[in-house]
Amino acid sequence: MKTASRWSAIVVAIFFSAAISVAAVAQTQPQLTITQISSDPFTDNDAQHATEVEPDAFAYGNTIVSAFQVGRIYDGGGSDIGFSTSTDGGKTWTSGYLPGLTVNYKNGTFTAASDAAVAYDAAHGVWLICTLPLGNNDVVAVSPSPDGLTWGKPVLVTNINADKNWIACDNTSTSPYLRALLRGVGQSRQRRLGLHEHLH
Repeated sequence: MKTASRWSAIVVAIFFSAAISVAAVAQTQPQLTITQISSDPFTDNDAQHATEVEPDAFAYGNTIVSAFQVGRIYDGGGSDIGFSTSTDGGKTWTSGYLPGLTVNYKNGTFTAASDAAVAYDAAHGVWLICTLPLGNNDVVAVSPSPDGLTWGKPVLVTNINADKNWIACDNTSTSPYLRALLRGVGQSRQRRLGLHEHLH
């Protein structure tokens, strides 16, 4: 009996030592704070509001630009495309919505927008958000910004019935392809375009 009691005491001591160690480690770990960087301001009847979905983000230097659907519509797309930008490595954020894209914000003509993708064109010093505006004929549009905070009206860069748009920039200074490239895929067709011709 004494041996059994001794082993029980050892097991209990090990258990409490482990619990204390775990508690000490937990206290030394940095505490994470969740920061809300955008919200849905729209009230149109087409969307499920208080929703922001399908995000993309890109960082260059200390600037981080994210883009996403705002006000998700059941059939696809959002009331508009929102952005949230940090110019200090994520410490603070400024948010807004792309102008001139959908009927819900600043004189846009499309009913919705989807598939936001972000890139930075180092050759021209321009941030780009590529979107798929939805309406009578789906097209691919690119909204430019000099700083990730102030966005221009979208430029339609293809008139094909596109889907699964994406944007990427080769920012290697010695590359012969130092320009923005876009690939739009629709109806089993692919197109690859130099965007600098459209935006500059």
